[in-house]
Amino acid sequence: MSSTIKRLFTASLLGFLSLSAHADWELNSTDSSLYYVTSKAAAISEVNSFTSLSGSIDNTEATLEIDLGSVDTAIEIRDQRVRDILFEIQTFPTATISINVDSAALANMAIGGSTTANYNYNLNLHGVSRDLSADLRITKTSANRIEIQPAQPIILGAGLFNLAEGVEALREIAGLASINPNVVVDFSLVYEDSM
Repeated sequence: MSSTIKRLFTASLLGFLSLSAHADWELNSTDSSLYYVTSKAAAISEVNSFTSLSGSIDNTEATLEIDLGSVDTAIEIRDQRVRDILFEIQTFPTATISINVDSAALANMAIGGSTTANYNYNLNLHGVSRDLSADLRITKTSANRIEIQPAQPIILGAGLFNLAEGVEALREIAGLASINPNVVVDFSLVYEDSM
């Protein structure tokens, strides 16, 4: 192989590697949603959500960042209390989730195809980082679009992330007999190929 051909081959290879290293998929925040269900007074359940999400998938990792200041409980004063007393957003403004994935496998999925598996993920919330697992369903809805949803309900406990004291403080302020420290999480995350 001549030196000229070697240089061209090397340049082409480096170009390919640099392209393959970029974030292949970006979260469509408009079409994505994340909810959690709270229970209080032993009989009342309510759906809350976050309105500001961002994320991407590169060659090996999917990430999701949740703006905790965007919490929506449908009651303005409660939103403020959750932001300030529970999440303490002045100190901990975001929660982040990361999952190891195979970006090439996502790109090669058949349109309309779906796969369900147990995934290990890391959740960093309120200054605490936890390695957890969940059953997720990934569906290729179009040539450049995938959707990730839980295959079964995900339950998270406040105590895992040093949030139990905040839950108790909210209970006292609201004058409730009880607030369940566990929440049920549901989501639909839509990632689109950015190529």
